[in-house]
Amino acid sequence: MSRAARVSVQTDVLVLIAATLVIGLSVWMDASAEGVSFLGHSLPPLCTFKRLTGWDCPGCGLTRSFTFMGALQLRSAFSMHWLGPLLWVLIAAQIPLRSWRIYRNKARAPQPD
Repeated sequence: MSRAARVSVQTDVLVLIAATLVIGLSVWMDASAEGVSFLGHSLPPLCTFKRLTGWDCPGCGLTRSFTFMGALQLRSAFSMHWLGPLLWVLIAAQIPLRSWRIYRNKARAPQPD
């Protein structure tokens, strides 16, 4: 396998792991309009900009939007951030796509005798 092919497979594996973690966490976390909790423990606000200034940043609400998408609550997800559901779908689509690319590259790789 060439160096470029190895780098491509490594990239696919890293993206697959990251996408699986993001989607998995969005399913396991619970959201409300006020914040997010994981396994019953409230998480502190993640936005440093909001903690320092008290103002919402352009990304405020994305975590809650992803968490609502993980619970298949589309209306709530869009109410938290209009871009959240779209990004969630794009990230979720990486799981089958990257899995297929890894499988395809392994099937194409020459097998040692």
